[in-house]
Amino acid sequence: MMKQLTSKKSPIFPIIFICVLILNYYTPSHFVAVEARTFRRGGTRGGGRQINRSGRQGSRQINRGSRQNNRQINRDGRDFDRGSRQENRQGNINERRDNRQGNVDDRQQNRQENFDNRQQNRQENIDNRQDFRNDRWDDVSDWRNDRWDYWNDWNDWVNTRYWVGLGVSLLAIPATAIAVSAANQDYYYNEGVYMQPQGDSYVVVSAPLGAVISTLPEGYLPVSVNNLNYYYYGGAFYQASSNGYIVVQAPVGAIVPFIPDGYETTVMGGTTYYQYGGVRYQPVYDGGNLVYKVV
Repeated sequence: MMKQLTSKKSPIFPIIFICVLILNYYTPSHFVAVEARTFRRGGTRGGGRQINRSGRQGSRQINRGSRQNNRQINRDGRDFDRGSRQENRQGNINERRDNRQGNVDDRQQNRQENFDNRQQNRQENIDNRQDFRNDRWDDVSDWRNDRWDYWNDWNDWVNTRYWVGLGVSLLAIPATAIAVSAANQDYYYNEGVYMQPQGDSYVVVSAPLGAVISTLPEGYLPVSVNNLNYYYYGGAFYQASSNGYIVVQAPVGAIVPFIPDGYETTVMGGTTYYQYGGVRYQPVYDGGNLVYKVV
């Protein structure tokens, strides 16, 4: 039977041979492809993942180091700022302490200077008061001497000018006297002297307000007060009018060099005043000269 099979040239052997050739051809490439796939799957992907993992690990390490450095820098900066603030606080404390001490020293110095100034001012005031007392005493002495000289001169002038003091009673009036009226009262006037009839005599009185004379007595003095012009004579003040010169109220602030005889003295608040004809005068000095001011 084997012989029969051999002799008939069965086609199975060529087929088997072809299959073997095919297997021999494709088997190495298959293993190569498998190894390549295995390499790609295992070696390449694993290597890439390892590289990526190493890169990420390095980046994390770098970032961690950077963060650590930043934290350290921030910590150092905060420590530096804390130290600077501490130094500033200490500097401010020292400066305030120095300022307080300086203010204390300045106040102490000012108190001492004020005390010295007050002491010096008190001494100067004492000296000034003493000088004032001395000067006042000298002025009083001079005033007394001048007053006596003045009254002597005034008496001499009165004897020649027919002047009599207030309240003097006369049995007759001078022939040159003229009649004047004021406030429905009759008077006689002669060279600055006013006389009022009383019974059989005539009493010398102060110049009545509103009396008008045609001419001023010889020896009158011009006086200006608040830009108004007055004329002073014998304790009376006159102003010009349409009919001559009218007797007016003594203007406050007017300064005259003398007061006629017949005045009265009063003391108020330690100051001596002179009263004449219803007018009060205060003695004052003007340029070293004793004068009298209407108050």
